[in-house]
Amino acid sequence: MSSLNNCFRYGRSIFFFVLFGYLCFYFGTLSSEGKECVEVDRNKSEDDNRSPPPTQENSTGPTDVWSWLFSSDTPIFHETSNQLVLPQIEEVPSSNDRCFTNKEFIKENEGRLNWIQQQCPNTVRTKISEIKEMFYFPKSYLGWCPVYKAASSNVFAHFCSDYFDEETCQNKHIKMKDYEGGFRSLDDFREKDPPPDKEQRFLVVRDPFTRLLSTYRNKVELLSHPKPYKDFFMDTLMHYRPIRWITNFDKRESAFQAINYAVSMTEGRNQRKPDAENPYLYPPYPTFKEIVYAVIAGRRDNHVIPASQRCGPCGSTQYDYLLKAETFDCDIKNMFEVTGNSRLLTNTERWATNKTPVLNQTMFYSYYSTLTTDQLDDLLNLYQDDCLLFQYPCQKHADNIRKFKSLNPDFKHEYRNTWSGRVGDWDTIS
Repeated sequence: MSSLNNCFRYGRSIFFFVLFGYLCFYFGTLSSEGKECVEVDRNKSEDDNRSPPPTQENSTGPTDVWSWLFSSDTPIFHETSNQLVLPQIEEVPSSNDRCFTNKEFIKENEGRLNWIQQQCPNTVRTKISEIKEMFYFPKSYLGWCPVYKAASSNVFAHFCSDYFDEETCQNKHIKMKDYEGGFRSLDDFREKDPPPDKEQRFLVVRDPFTRLLSTYRNKVELLSHPKPYKDFFMDTLMHYRPIRWITNFDKRESAFQAINYAVSMTEGRNQRKPDAENPYLYPPYPTFKEIVYAVIAGRRDNHVIPASQRCGPCGSTQYDYLLKAETFDCDIKNMFEVTGNSRLLTNTERWATNKTPVLNQTMFYSYYSTLTTDQLDDLLNLYQDDCLLFQYPCQKHADNIRKFKSLNPDFKHEYRNTWSGRVGDWDTIS
């Protein structure tokens, strides 16, 4: 009996020692894990804790990428937080810092027009170009060749109250080509043949590098006019974003799904996750580099065609005024005053000027850093006549873009979209 009691006592002691050791080990492990988690949370954001996105080399297929993209509520498209080194460039005053007087404007305008005529023999393509489109506003005796994405919305808005009531002028579709009764469908605005004796023609131009980027931000990234561009976007994705593991039929279907999703996303009509099988994921619309490829290959949309080719300043057309989008407010004010049309300055229907988000240096270099050296050279070749005739520093742009890339070798542009509807107005992307 005594030996049985001793066995029971020793067994109970052993049990408690084992149990105590297990509990110490268990809670010690939890403590170390908790400490490790605290260290991670202290040094990284929730977004940083995610594993890196799969690539074509380390992924088993597009499904892995989609699952990674939507594994967090963190916005996908956002501006990078990298500290950037920008090239040193000369500061250019904004258009409203100081306006020319009428006399100064007349002298400046004469200099611009004389320069064009002097340089026309040196152009490559412009000498054989003619006007593609000309509007005539009979109440003002002014004719205008529109260069789209060069203050064209503001020009339309200035003339609106001469021909429409205020309610109609507030409709931002009146300048659209298919709008019934709008500027582009009225016979009154078609220039007469021959032009009236009193007509004076003006042209508004813009730096071709900023104009091209503005077109991308407004028409592609913001998807402000998805219907007429949908097929073009699909073709661009298919040709310049190669996905090798699917057939051409699947490629077109995948691009179609991506563009449809991007449109519904940007318009705020859809917040669901895209199809996990779609490889066109970042972003679900053409990148700036892909659009530039298409433009260089021959895409000649009205928003990207060189102004010198569209409006023929070296052809049979003689312009009386050359305005610049960079100084648009001052230039058009002076032109209206000099031509006796000061009434047009008081229009309340101007819906864009002085309200457009500034296209700052960081954004400019961020987008253009995605281009190759060959693409920059091709853009210089495409827009060389605009750069020459309208005195824009295109070569300096290209040099500074290359310098930006060398100063920031690890920088990568990040495409963004709000995923919660449009930001701002269709026509207010600068």
